[in-house]
Amino acid sequence: MDPVNPHIRSLKAYQPGLQPREGERVIKLNTNENPYPPSPLVLEAIREASTDRLRLYPDPRSHALREVAAQVYDVHPSQVLAGNGSDEILGILIRTFASRGEAIGYYEPSYSYYSTLANIHGLEVVPVPLESDSGPPPLPPRRDLKLFFLTNPNSPLGFSVDPDFVARLARHLDGALVVDEAYADFARATCMSLIRSVPNLIVTRSLSKSYSLAGLRIGLAFGPADWIEQMDKVRDHYNLNRIAQAAAIAALRDQTYFRQTVERVLNTRRRLLEGLRSLGLRCPEPEGNFVFARFPSADSAARTYRQLFEQGILVRTFPHKGLEDGLRISVGTDRETDLLLEAIQAALAANP
Repeated sequence: MDPVNPHIRSLKAYQPGLQPREGERVIKLNTNENPYPPSPLVLEAIREASTDRLRLYPDPRSHALREVAAQVYDVHPSQVLAGNGSDEILGILIRTFASRGEAIGYYEPSYSYYSTLANIHGLEVVPVPLESDSGPPPLPPRRDLKLFFLTNPNSPLGFSVDPDFVARLARHLDGALVVDEAYADFARATCMSLIRSVPNLIVTRSLSKSYSLAGLRIGLAFGPADWIEQMDKVRDHYNLNRIAQAAAIAALRDQTYFRQTVERVLNTRRRLLEGLRSLGLRCPEPEGNFVFARFPSADSAARTYRQLFEQGILVRTFPHKGLEDGLRISVGTDRETDLLLEAIQAALAANP
């Protein structure tokens, strides 16, 4: 007898972006990490937290972090949940709102981990195809979804939809709308203010991108206090360690450094977008810390990917239908961007 659940045996696991080995020298533009270090206050907080108190369990509910996040995002602490990365938050949402056999939905393409989580929990998956690279997307044909995930800005395409569309989408749905704002700090608008007026809305945030804390895995959820309380019941106890809590608090408190870092990324994003378009590549207007570039053909994109990889430049390719001719490129430093553009230009010249 095979004791493994059959649906797990047949499950296709989520494939994260390639991670180079420690010490391997590459230009890493494939997983949308911030090219700049976290705030100096974060490093100081980590040093101060690295004491003999590490032998003790952390605050199981991350009270101090939730209070600071509430101040930064102008909500009540009861409307905040802290997670071990926004991926844990997504899992908490699935376990709180959906039972085996029920349906969840999302736009496609977007974050493929939604379908992985749904399959793990035996849920029906209802993907809604996007009609263009720039939105706005169509409303889901079904209203009876327990959860609907909206990645805003979209990844991998990079466009975002405005809060008015999000409010309309929420009213269209019978269940909860989850707006995954992992990249929202780089966008023109966010949906945080809708929490006050849209009763079936949850917004998730990540400190991986704009706060440079991908290595510590810190995510946040914001929503109605009653829903946050229910989600807290299924959250893993002690889910955020002492170091992560201290670092997240310090990062959120240093809004000056945060704004400076975001502005640096946005400035380089403009240079990257202009450079890619000058090479004849089609790029949706980006709202995240990356640009999605469409090449003349799928073969052209694949050849360029291989040539970049051989030069130690990592970007992200997607084998999904409709994305074969594209590469998603994270915003790096100005120097990394110059080297990338030179390499793409050479690749296109050699293989038009």
